[in-house]
Amino acid sequence: MKYKLYPPFLIVPEEEDFSDTWEAFCLKLLCLEKSQNDIYRRNPHEQGVDLFDSTDKIAYQCKSVESGKSGDFNVTQAISSLTSALNIKSDLGWEKYVLCTNVNVTGSAEQKLKHVYPGIIIKSKDNWQSLCEKHYDKVERNFNVLVQIPSKKLLNTIKENFLDHYSDKLHTLLANDTFEIFLYSNQFESVYKLQVSPDFTIEDLISIIRNFFKLPQAQEFTKDGIRISLSHSIVFNQKKQLSSKPLREIGIIQGDVITYWTTICWKDNYEFKGNFMSYTTIDMLDPIKRRNKAIKQIKEAVRKRFIEVEKTLDLDKQPD
Repeated sequence: MKYKLYPPFLIVPEEEDFSDTWEAFCLKLLCLEKSQNDIYRRNPHEQGVDLFDSTDKIAYQCKSVESGKSGDFNVTQAISSLTSALNIKSDLGWEKYVLCTNVNVTGSAEQKLKHVYPGIIIKSKDNWQSLCEKHYDKVERNFNVLVQIPSKKLLNTIKENFLDHYSDKLHTLLANDTFEIFLYSNQFESVYKLQVSPDFTIEDLISIIRNFFKLPQAQEFTKDGIRISLSHSIVFNQKKQLSSKPLREIGIIQGDVITYWTTICWKDNYEFKGNFMSYTTIDMLDPIKRRNKAIKQIKEAVRKRFIEVEKTLDLDKQPD
């Protein structure tokens, strides 16, 4: 099994920012490898050293690449951190310096780093994947579940939910050139693998996903006097994509991760006037409480759809 060391696959529930997630995950694996737990996170983690082993005098710098692509590794930032760490070498007392990254560093990047400090040790993707396999039972909570969506079920969804001419068009596209992508929802934790056509538009993809998981359409509805506005979009490379653009034009290719982004907005419908105030309760007067309740109900309804559909899938979930 190959562990994917980037979002949305890798998670540390206690962290929000991925750079902090990567730092916490490195600390966990390093501690699992050592008999003593004398490695700690520096707070604030600055001056080029994020983690420090006070026993073996090892300084660790954690550099993460959110895309998971080696080409996106920023060697300039890594060199800047290394230079800062060299400035505090005697003060902190480190004797070894280790760069921890979730991608494999290119030869040219490694040369640049060793030009600044020949003794640098680089622990890259292959190293961490090996440790994940070794400590598979300890890292299970750090990886979202990967679920395969069978192409047959996807085709059935298209046939059952779309008009014949539109269904035929999508079937034709899927019968020709296809590739696999990873799908993640901002409202649910699983990651899905599915076949798509490069000629699908973003609008096609939204419609297929929404119908497959039986998610509510983009609409407005009211809960406890709170008007909820729900809409769906596709986010790729941290950008909301135009519905009319095909995947090919956007640059979505084999193995890319897209996010099915559900936006929930709210507005208070209650207007308390005149004697109507005498018939209200404290809860009705608290818009934040009613808002939170309404949004929670909507989120739970969306989560329930994902859970129900996953139960119908034949293949077992596998962490990846």
